[in-house]
Amino acid sequence: MLREQLETLAVLQGIDLEVKRHRTARTERLDQIERSEGEIAGLAAEVKTLREAWEEKDAVRKAKEQTILDANRKATDKRMRMSQIKSIKELQALQREIGAIKESNGIVEEELIEVMTDLEAQEEVLKQKEDELTALRNDWNEKKGPLQKEIAEIDQQIDLTRESRDATASRLSNDLMGKYELLFDRRGGTAVVAVSSAICQACYMNIPPQLWNDVLRNERVNLCPSCQRILFYNPPAPEQGGQP
Repeated sequence: MLREQLETLAVLQGIDLEVKRHRTARTERLDQIERSEGEIAGLAAEVKTLREAWEEKDAVRKAKEQTILDANRKATDKRMRMSQIKSIKELQALQREIGAIKESNGIVEEELIEVMTDLEAQEEVLKQKEDELTALRNDWNEKKGPLQKEIAEIDQQIDLTRESRDATASRLSNDLMGKYELLFDRRGGTAVVAVSSAICQACYMNIPPQLWNDVLRNERVNLCPSCQRILFYNPPAPEQGGQP
Protein backbone atom coordinates (compact mmCIF):
# COMPACT_ATOMS: atom_id res chain seq x y z
CA MET A 1 0.00 0.00 0.00
CA LEU A 2 2.77 2.46 0.91
CA ARG A 3 4.69 1.55 -2.23
CA GLU A 4 1.67 2.61 -4.28
CA GLN A 5 1.43 5.83 -2.26
CA LEU A 6 5.09 6.64 -2.88
CA GLU A 7 4.79 5.85 -6.58
CA THR A 8 1.74 8.11 -6.76
CA LEU A 9 3.69 10.77 -4.88
CA ALA A 10 6.44 10.57 -7.48
CA VAL A 11 3.84 11.02 -10.22
CA LEU A 12 2.39 14.02 -8.36
CA GLN A 13 5.84 15.55 -8.10
CA GLY A 14 6.28 15.22 -11.86
CA ILE A 15 2.99 17.07 -12.37
CA ASP A 16 3.94 19.76 -9.86
CA LEU A 17 7.33 20.24 -11.50
CA GLU A 18 5.57 20.72 -14.83
CA VAL A 19 3.27 23.32 -13.25
CA LYS A 20 6.28 24.99 -11.67
CA ARG A 21 8.01 25.20 -15.06
CA HIS A 22 4.87 26.71 -16.58
CA ARG A 23 4.60 29.26 -13.79
CA THR A 24 8.28 30.16 -14.07
CA ALA A 25 7.85 30.66 -17.82
CA ARG A 26 4.77 32.78 -17.19
CA THR A 27 6.60 34.92 -14.63
CA GLU A 28 9.52 35.42 -17.02
CA ARG A 29 7.18 36.69 -19.74
CA LEU A 30 5.32 38.96 -17.34
CA ASP A 31 8.66 40.34 -16.14
CA GLN A 32 9.66 40.94 -19.74
CA ILE A 33 6.44 42.85 -20.36
CA GLU A 34 6.97 44.89 -17.19
CA ARG A 35 10.59 45.69 -18.09
CA SER A 36 9.74 46.67 -21.66
CA GLU A 37 6.79 48.84 -20.69
CA GLY A 38 8.84 50.38 -17.89
CA GLU A 39 11.61 51.20 -20.35
CA ILE A 40 9.09 52.82 -22.71
CA ALA A 41 7.48 54.76 -19.85
CA GLY A 42 10.89 55.98 -18.67
CA LEU A 43 11.89 57.12 -22.14
CA ALA A 44 8.49 58.75 -22.69
CA ALA A 45 8.95 60.69 -19.44
CA GLU A 46 12.41 61.80 -20.60
CA VAL A 47 10.97 62.94 -23.95
CA LYS A 48 8.22 64.84 -22.11
CA THR A 49 10.80 66.62 -19.94
CA LEU A 50 12.92 67.50 -22.99
CA ARG A 51 9.84 68.73 -24.84
CA GLU A 52 8.79 70.94 -21.92
CA ALA A 53 12.33 72.36 -21.65
CA TRP A 54 12.35 73.06 -25.40
CA GLU A 55 8.94 74.76 -25.27
CA GLU A 56 10.08 76.87 -22.32
CA LYS A 57 13.17 77.97 -24.21
CA ASP A 58 11.10 78.59 -27.35
CA ALA A 59 8.81 80.83 -25.33
CA VAL A 60 11.89 82.85 -24.34
CA ARG A 61 12.82 83.08 -28.04
CA LYS A 62 9.38 84.36 -28.98
CA ALA A 63 9.46 86.90 -26.17
CA LYS A 64 12.83 88.26 -27.28
CA GLU A 65 11.71 88.39 -30.90
CA GLN A 66 8.63 90.33 -29.80
CA THR A 67 10.82 92.68 -27.73
CA ILE A 68 12.99 93.38 -30.76
CA LEU A 69 9.92 93.84 -32.97
CA ASP A 70 8.30 96.26 -30.51
CA ALA A 71 11.55 98.21 -30.12
CA ASN A 72 11.98 98.45 -33.90
CA ARG A 73 8.46 99.79 -34.25
CA LYS A 74 9.12 102.30 -31.53
CA ALA A 75 12.36 103.37 -33.20
CA THR A 76 10.56 103.69 -36.55
CA ASP A 77 7.92 105.91 -34.97
CA LYS A 78 10.61 108.12 -33.49
CA ARG A 79 12.39 108.39 -36.84
CA MET A 80 9.15 109.49 -38.47
CA ARG A 81 8.78 112.19 -35.86
CA MET A 82 12.25 113.55 -36.62
CA SER A 83 11.03 115.34 -39.77
CA GLN A 84 8.47 117.20 -37.70
CA ILE A 85 10.86 118.46 -35.03
CA LYS A 86 12.21 121.99 -35.42
CA SER A 87 14.26 122.23 -32.24
CA ILE A 88 17.83 120.96 -32.34
CA LYS A 89 17.63 120.06 -28.69
CA GLU A 90 14.52 117.93 -29.19
CA LEU A 91 16.09 116.34 -32.27
CA GLN A 92 19.23 115.40 -30.34
CA ALA A 93 17.13 113.96 -27.52
CA LEU A 94 15.17 111.89 -30.02
CA GLN A 95 18.37 110.65 -31.66
CA ARG A 96 19.65 109.58 -28.25
CA GLU A 97 16.43 107.65 -27.62
CA ILE A 98 16.76 105.93 -31.00
CA GLY A 99 20.40 105.13 -30.23
CA ALA A 100 19.44 103.67 -26.83
CA ILE A 101 16.77 101.52 -28.49
CA LYS A 102 19.32 100.29 -31.06
CA GLU A 103 21.85 99.50 -28.32
CA SER A 104 19.24 97.66 -26.25
CA ASN A 105 18.14 95.77 -29.32
CA GLY A 106 21.74 94.75 -29.99
CA ILE A 107 21.93 93.16 -26.53
CA VAL A 108 18.60 91.37 -26.99
CA GLU A 109 19.65 90.16 -30.45
CA GLU A 110 22.82 88.63 -28.97
CA GLU A 111 20.71 86.94 -26.31
CA LEU A 112 18.34 85.76 -29.03
CA ILE A 113 21.17 84.18 -31.00
CA GLU A 114 22.30 82.34 -27.85
CA VAL A 115 18.73 81.15 -27.18
CA MET A 116 18.32 79.95 -30.77
CA THR A 117 21.64 78.09 -30.58
CA ASP A 118 20.45 76.36 -27.40
CA LEU A 119 17.11 75.61 -29.05
CA GLU A 120 18.80 73.99 -32.01
CA ALA A 121 20.89 71.76 -29.75
CA GLN A 122 17.87 70.86 -27.60
CA GLU A 123 15.79 70.12 -30.67
CA GLU A 124 18.44 67.75 -31.97
CA VAL A 125 18.49 65.82 -28.68
CA LEU A 126 14.69 65.85 -28.54
CA LYS A 127 14.40 64.54 -32.09
CA GLN A 128 16.88 61.76 -31.33
CA LYS A 129 14.96 60.70 -28.21
CA GLU A 130 11.60 60.89 -30.01
CA ASP A 131 12.93 58.67 -32.80
CA GLU A 132 14.30 56.27 -30.19
CA LEU A 133 10.93 56.19 -28.42
CA THR A 134 9.07 55.57 -31.69
CA ALA A 135 11.41 52.70 -32.60
CA LEU A 136 11.08 51.23 -29.10
CA ARG A 137 7.28 51.38 -29.23
CA ASN A 138 7.15 49.86 -32.71
CA ASP A 139 9.45 47.03 -31.65
CA TRP A 140 7.41 46.41 -28.51
CA ASN A 141 4.13 46.43 -30.45
CA GLU A 142 5.52 43.52 -32.50
CA LYS A 143 6.67 41.57 -29.45
CA LYS A 144 3.86 42.23 -26.98
CA GLY A 145 1.16 40.30 -28.85
CA PRO A 146 3.13 37.04 -29.12
CA LEU A 147 4.15 37.30 -25.45
CA GLN A 148 0.55 37.76 -24.34
CA LYS A 149 -0.43 34.81 -26.52
CA GLU A 150 2.27 32.67 -24.88
CA ILE A 151 0.99 33.67 -21.43
CA ALA A 152 -2.56 32.68 -22.41
CA GLU A 153 -1.29 29.31 -23.68
CA ILE A 154 0.67 28.75 -20.47
CA ASP A 155 -2.45 29.54 -18.43
CA GLN A 156 -4.34 26.93 -20.46
CA GLN A 157 -1.63 24.36 -19.77
CA ILE A 158 -1.77 25.11 -16.05
CA ASP A 159 -5.56 24.75 -16.06
CA LEU A 160 -5.35 21.44 -17.90
CA THR A 161 -2.70 20.14 -15.51
CA ARG A 162 -4.70 21.17 -12.43
CA GLU A 163 -7.37 18.52 -13.04
CA SER A 164 -4.75 15.77 -13.36
CA ARG A 165 -2.99 17.09 -10.28
CA ASP A 166 -6.15 17.10 -8.17
CA ALA A 167 -7.02 13.54 -9.25
CA THR A 168 -3.54 12.30 -8.36
CA ALA A 169 -3.42 14.14 -5.02
CA SER A 170 -6.80 12.67 -4.01
CA ARG A 171 -5.18 9.21 -3.94
CA LEU A 172 -2.69 10.25 -1.26
CA SER A 173 -3.10 10.35 2.51
CA ASN A 174 -3.32 13.77 4.17
CA ASP A 175 -0.24 13.04 6.29
CA LEU A 176 1.90 12.14 3.28
CA MET A 177 0.59 15.13 1.31
CA GLY A 178 1.48 17.46 4.19
CA LYS A 179 5.06 16.19 4.34
CA TYR A 180 5.39 16.30 0.56
CA GLU A 181 4.13 19.87 0.14
CA LEU A 182 6.39 21.14 2.91
CA LEU A 183 9.45 19.48 1.38
CA PHE A 184 8.48 20.51 -2.18
CA ASP A 185 8.63 24.17 -1.18
CA ARG A 186 11.77 23.85 0.92
CA ARG A 187 13.74 21.63 -1.48
CA GLY A 188 13.19 23.51 -4.72
CA GLY A 189 10.60 21.18 -6.19
CA THR A 190 12.21 17.84 -5.33
CA ALA A 191 10.48 16.35 -2.30
CA VAL A 192 10.48 12.65 -3.20
CA VAL A 193 13.47 11.01 -4.79
CA ALA A 194 14.38 7.54 -5.96
CA VAL A 195 17.25 5.60 -4.40
CA SER A 196 19.54 3.56 -6.59
CA SER A 197 22.34 1.32 -5.32
CA ALA A 198 21.89 2.79 -1.83
CA ILE A 199 22.56 6.32 -3.12
CA CYS A 200 20.09 9.19 -2.86
CA GLN A 201 19.58 10.49 -6.40
CA ALA A 202 19.00 14.05 -5.13
CA CYS A 203 22.06 14.73 -2.96
CA TYR A 204 24.06 11.67 -4.11
CA MET A 205 24.98 10.68 -0.56
CA ASN A 206 25.18 7.03 0.54
CA ILE A 207 22.21 5.64 2.45
CA PRO A 208 23.12 3.69 5.64
CA PRO A 209 22.59 -0.08 5.24
CA GLN A 210 19.70 -0.37 7.72
CA LEU A 211 17.89 2.59 6.12
CA TRP A 212 18.55 1.11 2.69
CA ASN A 213 16.85 -2.11 3.78
CA ASP A 214 13.86 -0.10 5.02
CA VAL A 215 13.66 1.76 1.72
CA LEU A 216 13.73 -1.54 -0.19
CA ARG A 217 10.75 -2.77 1.79
CA ASN A 218 8.79 0.49 1.32
CA GLU A 219 6.88 -0.20 4.52
CA ARG A 220 7.15 3.31 5.95
CA VAL A 221 8.11 6.83 4.91
CA ASN A 222 11.89 7.17 5.02
CA LEU A 223 13.83 10.42 4.73
CA CYS A 224 17.33 10.85 3.40
CA PRO A 225 19.58 11.62 6.39
CA SER A 226 21.51 14.16 4.30
CA CYS A 227 18.86 16.15 2.38
CA GLN A 228 15.72 15.11 4.30
CA ARG A 229 13.80 14.21 1.14
CA ILE A 230 11.34 11.32 1.00
CA LEU A 231 13.03 8.21 -0.35
CA PHE A 232 11.46 5.46 -2.38
CA TYR A 233 12.74 2.44 -4.27
CA ASN A 234 11.42 1.76 -7.71
CA PRO A 235 12.64 -1.69 -8.72
CA PRO A 236 13.74 -2.01 -12.36
CA ALA A 237 11.36 -3.70 -14.71
CA PRO A 238 12.36 -7.31 -15.46
CA GLU A 239 14.12 -7.75 -18.76
CA GLN A 240 12.05 -9.46 -21.41
CA GLY A 241 13.68 -12.39 -23.13
CA GLY A 242 14.06 -12.40 -26.90
CA GLN A 243 11.80 -14.40 -29.19
CA PRO A 244 13.08 -17.93 -29.89
